Amino acid sequence: MGDLQPKALVGLNKSNYDYPLADVSHLSDEEKNALRIRGIRARNELNSDEEFEQWVAVFAPRNVLEGAILTDGTVLKPDPDSEETQEDIMSCAAYERSLWYHRKRFRAWKEKHLQPLVDDLADEARNAPQYDWQYLYGLEYKKLICMRAYFSHSLIADEDGNYGFNRWIDTCISLLKHIKDEGMHISEAQIEKMNVRNLGDIVTHGELVNFLQAPAKQEDDDIYPDKIYYGTRLYVRKMERLYYRIRLYKMREWWE
Repeated sequence: MGDLQPKALVGLNKSNYDYPLADVSHLSDEEKNALRIRGIRARNELNSDEEFEQWVAVFAPRNVLEGAILTDGTVLKPDPDSEETQEDIMSCAAYERSLWYHRKRFRAWKEKHLQPLVDDLADEARNAPQYDWQYLYGLEYKKLICMRAYFSHSLIADEDGNYGFNRWIDTCISLLKHIKDEGMHISEAQIEKMNVRNLGDIVTHGELVNFLQAPAKQEDDDIYPDKIYYGTRLYVRKMERLYYRIRLYKMREWWE
């Protein structure tokens, strides 16, 4: 099942943005309203940090003072002079500021660090042959690398780049690295420790028998295929099964 709970926006440190609102006394009521509507419609229509701060100074008080509509239709208006209302206004302003400046930093980071990974993924999709399953896994591998980079700088990531489901994406990347290369980097020690009792649903009986009866690898002979050859193939299948189980049970949590 997917994660239906709201994500904590731990990447937004509102305590850094609780400074006083910008002075907008030089703007007419018409200019304030036009600025407020333009910023609500699309933040990216605001042309500078200065204009954004003016928008916050117009938006936050209006947003808080409009009040809340209760279930019976009654509008609950806050006291504009109360300390609680002023705190709500500053909290609203701090949230909007933290979101604005996070996105500004993210755009700069994306251009330098994420975009090259995305370009590499696009090149792989455009140029990789279409006739072999390994190339599909290669695409998934590079896509997960892009996602890993994105989430580490997203709104749900803390200052260390942790976002709650690191281990699952990291595990999938590690598995795909071996799967796409058909186990090229799987060690002999890993194969020797492999549990073969739970392979019946993913390999044929003949493949399992070949592994169990194959001669062990010897340094001074050329017997091939040997136990390492068959064992590597079985090990990759076990990795594929784990990869798909993670995707089946955990992947729906991978969102911001």
